[in-house]
Amino acid sequence: MTAKRKFNIGDRVVIHDKTTLFHHRAQKFTRGQTGVVTDYRPEWVIPEDEAFDPAGNGRKEPFYIVRFKQDDLWPDYTGHHIDTLETEFSESWLEPATSKGKR
Repeated sequence: MTAKRKFNIGDRVVIHDKTTLFHHRAQKFTRGQTGVVTDYRPEWVIPEDEAFDPAGNGRKEPFYIVRFKQDDLWPDYTGHHIDTLETEFSESWLEPATSKGKR
């Protein structure tokens, strides 16, 4: 059974800033940052479970590709203002961005 999408392409999301001792794909420089969903991937075993059970029997979640402006990620970024970075997150790492000041 396919999970219902929590986010749509174009939604602004914030990456959770949480600590985990397990394998994950949420790079530290993206945590707490706001980006825009650019693509959706069907559900798959989350990295936290896949690392311990490569047979694919762990918890499954949808994955999203999120785009960030590079000068938001790195305040000292010296490249072009329009430069972006895209990376993938399982749904549990994302929360909706609010208009109340999250970057």
